[in-house]
Amino acid sequence: MASGADVVVIGGGVVGTSIAFHLARLGAGSVTLLERSPGLAAGATGRSGALVRTHYTNAPEAAMAQAALPWFEGWADRVGGACGFVRTGFLQVVDAADTALLKENTAVLQGLGVDTRVVDAAEARALEPGLAIADGEFAAYEPRSGYADPVATTESLAAAARRLGVEIRLGSVVRGLCGSGSRVTGVKTARDMIAADIVVVANGCWSVPLLARIGVKLPIEAHRAQRTVVARPPEMRGERGHLTVIDRRTGVYTRPHGVDGTLVGLSRAADRLASPDGVDVEPGFPERARDRLALTFPAFAGAAITLSKAGPLDVTPDHCALIGPVEGMDGIVLAAGMSGSGFKKAPAIGACVAELIVEGAATTAPIEAFDPARFTRGAGVERRDYTVGGEDDTSRDALVH
Repeated sequence: MASGADVVVIGGGVVGTSIAFHLARLGAGSVTLLERSPGLAAGATGRSGALVRTHYTNAPEAAMAQAALPWFEGWADRVGGACGFVRTGFLQVVDAADTALLKENTAVLQGLGVDTRVVDAAEARALEPGLAIADGEFAAYEPRSGYADPVATTESLAAAARRLGVEIRLGSVVRGLCGSGSRVTGVKTARDMIAADIVVVANGCWSVPLLARIGVKLPIEAHRAQRTVVARPPEMRGERGHLTVIDRRTGVYTRPHGVDGTLVGLSRAADRLASPDGVDVEPGFPERARDRLALTFPAFAGAAITLSKAGPLDVTPDHCALIGPVEGMDGIVLAAGMSGSGFKKAPAIGACVAELIVEGAATTAPIEAFDPARFTRGAGVERRDYTVGGEDDTSRDALVH
């Protein structure tokens, strides 16, 4: 059996559903989204830390995150439904040795329109009394940032896409891409063939074997991402119980989880995987994450561990996404390689990919730096990264969330 669509989107995570929604919003014609699992957000999205912030150490990612923030803030009006966005405020804390770099990066962000400023230890303690920060240390503060619910975000995007006419097929395993020569003309699933003018590949780590079948090698490796939820001390309870924080000194990222829990992950605990399927939590990780969190928030020392999850990240050499046409292959657009930092940018990534397809160019945010072919030219995205503590040593090579 055969069917057809103007655009097929492969991947039912937050990026794929965002692309499908924006395609329909911009009048792309018939759009079909395919997801291999029985439910949405079954891969990296469902295990996301779901931080919503704009502090990056390179302008392209910061611009994309900045373009996405108003979508989270105005979700009910822009998308409909709920994404679970909670505005807690956000702190990026760095080692004292990185103070000059923090100030330089923050100035770049301010030039992009980000509402942020550098705060000293005294102001950081006033903003977040539970934070361990010594005099002479600094942080960047964003009052508009916070966190969201990754599953609710994905499901509300899908619901909005359906209202606009998108067909969403769950449990639809893509077996391969159809085409002739250097042009992709459709998708082969386990049950049928779907002809399409454009195929958008947005299925994370699973993009690699799919495109390898047509001779396209993606610079993406699968890494394990792990998150733990711990019980929050009574004095910090509530939906906005504490600021969302990335602490480069300890290698921790953290934010509230519900009214009495706190989610914590480690920026450098993302080991390489042979396969993105069946990813489990590493033994000892929950306790290690909690103990690192206690270096940032001492009140969490010995906190009860309530939940832990693991999932696959699609990581590129420069830890930045691959967004745009695939060089040498017509009819296909890539949106993968999010490197653990796609959730907060997803509303803007979806808009950019849809604009590229429907209008010929992305206007929501610049995407040139994310060209999937950039590594063949030796032109990865340049970052001005902070030292990251935690695990066995310190490094400037860490996944950021």
